[in-house]
Amino acid sequence: MSGIGHIGELQVINELQNNQNVEIYLPMKDKGIDFIGVGNNNSVQIQVKTSKFQKEQYYWFDLYKNKMIYSENTFYIFVLYVLPRRKMMGKSKNFLIIPSTDLKNYVSENFVPKKNDENCLNLFIYPNEKDRTWIYKNKGSTLDLTSHWNNFSPIKNTLG
Repeated sequence: MSGIGHIGELQVINELQNNQNVEIYLPMKDKGIDFIGVGNNNSVQIQVKTSKFQKEQYYWFDLYKNKMIYSENTFYIFVLYVLPRRKMMGKSKNFLIIPSTDLKNYVSENFVPKKNDENCLNLFIYPNEKDRTWIYKNKGSTLDLTSHWNNFSPIKNTLG
């Protein structure tokens, strides 16, 4: 963990601890899960992916299908990073919180594999300031991810 990925993980930890009342525990080894969140004697597994705004158009993430973990208490948080004192869609911090079970459906139905690597999924997330939406687009496939934008309620609901 270093660079922008580290910054994204710290932003998520800060949000979960300070605004969502979730205790954070770091695993000894990162095997597809960056940390564990605990609340009300329940736990969630969190994987964080971070990207800076690319070419003033989109955020770009790579997901590797063979490293994905799918369970009712696993969440992927995509950090749509902006520089300090800057905003995107009127916010200084933007997250897409996607339950892994939803992500599993997106992987099988919408997300397009990289041309020469069926295991690697390139996610291009386009913000639309005018419509205030976050749209995945790749090779003719599109998916509106706006409902996941800064929506921590699935994590709160899992933790009870």
